[in-house]
Amino acid sequence: MSLTAFPELKTERLILRELAHADAPAMAAMHADHEAMRHWGAAPLDTEVAAHDFIARCRVGWQWSPPVMRWGIARQGGGPLLGSCGLFNRDMRWHRCTLGYELARGAWHQGYMREALVAVLGWAFRTQSIHRIDALIHPDNAASLRLAQYLGFRIEGRLREAAFWGDRFHDMELLGLLASELRAFPN
Repeated sequence: MSLTAFPELKTERLILRELAHADAPAMAAMHADHEAMRHWGAAPLDTEVAAHDFIARCRVGWQWSPPVMRWGIARQGGGPLLGSCGLFNRDMRWHRCTLGYELARGAWHQGYMREALVAVLGWAFRTQSIHRIDALIHPDNAASLRLAQYLGFRIEGRLREAAFWGDRFHDMELLGLLASELRAFPN
């Protein structure tokens, strides 16, 4: 399905919105915490220039066919960017895509990413003819693996040396969630 505007999603506490260039300082600060971003899967966006470049790509990516979606996650009352999440690698023939996300350390353990992902996954399954969503998570990223499994993703196997960042190859756990499993999401 083609989009005519970037879809804004709201949850009880959050607004998921299109990333803006005003988010670059918060994104660069989040990524400057290299320990927190060690499983990001690419070089961290730890300068404002890198953050602006990423945001610029995100601001046009949703208009591509197939779209690449990336939401900025913020509190409904305002404040700095807490993180982002998105859907990419969309294969329209196979009705599938991949999920990715990151959250600033100061927002950890508050349920923000769970709340954001419930909204994004529900939107994708309901409105985008998506049947399956994959997640590739580093085996050492225990918090991310727990979150994905809590949302209903199932570990389907380990992809050996499937990712490359930080000058080395990394194994990745492949997780999958089917549209029929949406009922397993918490309210």
